[in-house]
Amino acid sequence: LIEKRVVLSIATKLQIVERSEKGKSIAKLSSEFNIGNQTVRNIIRKKDELYKFVTSSDTFNGMSARKTTKGSKFDDMDRAVFEWFKQKRAEGCPVSGPLLFKKAKWFHCEMKIPEPFAASQGWLQCFKSRHGIRQLDIQGEKLSSDSDAAALYVMEFKRLVKAHDLSPDQLYNDDETGLYWKVLPSKTLVSKEEKSAPGHKSSKERITVLACANANGSHKLKLVCIGKSKNPRSFKRTQMRNFPVLYYNQTKAWMNREIFKDWFFKHFVPAVRDHLNLPQRAVLLLDNAPSHPIENVLKTSDDQIFVAYLPPNVTALKQPMDQGVLEAFKCRYRKSLLHSVLEEDGDVREFYKKWTIKDAIFSCSESWDDMPNLTFRNVENVNDFESQEITAASLLEEIQNVNGFEDVDRENIEEWLLSDNDQPGYQMKDDDTLAVEAKSSAELPEESDDDAVEDKPSEKKVSIAEALNCAETLLDFLEQEADSNFSDILTLRKLRTSIKLKRCKNTKQHLLSDFVKKTS
Repeated sequence: LIEKRVVLSIATKLQIVERSEKGKSIAKLSSEFNIGNQTVRNIIRKKDELYKFVTSSDTFNGMSARKTTKGSKFDDMDRAVFEWFKQKRAEGCPVSGPLLFKKAKWFHCEMKIPEPFAASQGWLQCFKSRHGIRQLDIQGEKLSSDSDAAALYVMEFKRLVKAHDLSPDQLYNDDETGLYWKVLPSKTLVSKEEKSAPGHKSSKERITVLACANANGSHKLKLVCIGKSKNPRSFKRTQMRNFPVLYYNQTKAWMNREIFKDWFFKHFVPAVRDHLNLPQRAVLLLDNAPSHPIENVLKTSDDQIFVAYLPPNVTALKQPMDQGVLEAFKCRYRKSLLHSVLEEDGDVREFYKKWTIKDAIFSCSESWDDMPNLTFRNVENVNDFESQEITAASLLEEIQNVNGFEDVDRENIEEWLLSDNDQPGYQMKDDDTLAVEAKSSAELPEESDDDAVEDKPSEKKVSIAEALNCAETLLDFLEQEADSNFSDILTLRKLRTSIKLKRCKNTKQHLLSDFVKKTS
């Protein structure tokens, strides 16, 4: 008898990969799934290809029926339509079957694909199957109103919490946002001069910031900052292990799936496990941004730390970071920015020249650390108590007599505080860009980056003697001031001791080296 050939679904293949990674033998997997040993080996060998394919799908659910990673014969058009669909989903916009047909036809025409294309129900079903899309049919769909969808999600969320026995300490949420780290109020003298200068570069230099915390505010993870340059000039001589944030680079400073996956497994999971006592179980709530991989990819091997996605049309209502937390963080950052100007004796031009991405990152970290736990526990009232602390009127009062800020008024401050609130942290592409990028698999050329490290002779390294001298000078200054904080003096004394120990260690190494040379 000829045995019937077994064709496994992608979901089943992933189960085989996961069980293999947990230590199950090839022989046992072969017996359990009724396939040959070599077939098991082939599946395990192609695990990266499987995970890459699943990561690009809308949900994991479609993988239970799909049996191959083979794409559409209109691969380029399919890629463009799916990217467009993901962006619309992230925006919370309803996408019906007829609308999808119309957009597919537009991409087919715009991309000048010679083969004829029929936008049929069969194509729609295949498109949905390829990408695991649910809740979309030929008649069209309409998303329920935000309030109705939010009420339904509350019920689903309660079931999730009960099923996994989760406490507020185990409920995490993160979100990304773009931050214009160098922008000042538009009516400052430096901003006016910048706009009038020929060939000026916009001050809206952007980084993406990812913020993550649990529901009771007891665990705020390190911020993630994404810049364009891998090695900004201002990072020279900086030990990255001492950096207050996690820094990544991407050609346009956007969050993408690769960076998010790296952060989840290398930083989020270990940080959560360090924070939690037993049981070490947690869920990370995410929105439907195109930069987020699917649920099945973002989970630990024991399934104890995993992600859950918020429905696209309730994110703004139910995601804590979207309910004022990130806005409060940005207000604190901008207050810190103004204080840094004042520390330069109000010399705005000089400050603006000196302020680097490194300064901005340290300021971001301080602003995040300063946010009280109450901000996270009462997200529905964040704007109420945060606005009492940082107001346009209070900021205006601080800068009224500063040179360069004479024309700044309350309305200008309010506009400045909200200047980048619409920056999502991931790239939103227009239809023309989607078509061009889908047609060409080659990477787009990297943008120029004025802040990148240049091939210049390395700057002078600060010596131990110079560092010790500066520490002692600063310590003398603090100890002679009546209003100095004792903890600051104590911290500086510890730092001075650390520098002295480093000096002793270097001296011993030099003496040992000299002794070896003399005796050799």
